[in-house]
Amino acid sequence: MKRIKYIRIVVILLTSINAFAQSRNYKTKTAKDGRTTVKYELVKEEEGTHFYYVAQTTANITLDELDAYFSNTNNHKKFLKRTPVTQEIEKISGKEWLAYYYFDAPWPMADSDIVIKIDRVKKDDILIFTATAVSNDYKQEDVKRMANYKVVYEFKKVDPDITKITYTADYVPVGYVPNLLAKMWFPEGPANIVNNIGTTK
Repeated sequence: MKRIKYIRIVVILLTSINAFAQSRNYKTKTAKDGRTTVKYELVKEEEGTHFYYVAQTTANITLDELDAYFSNTNNHKKFLKRTPVTQEIEKISGKEWLAYYYFDAPWPMADSDIVIKIDRVKKDDILIFTATAVSNDYKQEDVKRMANYKVVYEFKKVDPDITKITYTADYVPVGYVPNLLAKMWFPEGPANIVNNIGTTK
């Protein structure tokens, strides 16, 4: 019964990821490394610039290593550039927890922070972490809190030592984002995120 439940969860998550990826008017670029692809769309909305993108690569790291690495929220600052604080603030269960991020944005963008709920699902050769913004009064800084944020990290085993990494992002940064600065971030910004997952520095 548990096996059927887990299979259903994985299928639902994968279906939602695919539906999200297919519904956008993406531009596709290959990063300088020649192997990482980034699809993205920027949409101007009333509350700001909406970032939609999917970055994908492969890495010489095992699924178990990625599981241990990503489950430690302090490691997130190592692959999320300009995010000096990434910490777990509350354990909900073995598969869910709340985390706090502080974003040190480049000028002229405003610094911001966020509280996210991270959900972990693992079944056979697929591991998925979903991070979604939640309302929470934890550690209110003198910055605006990001409210529209959902990212999905999918790790899929290719062989025992190689994993396919797919990072799907859907968020609206706080405040004004210059159009030129936003466009210049692609494809290398998202490519650096997926290529730095698993690093220890």
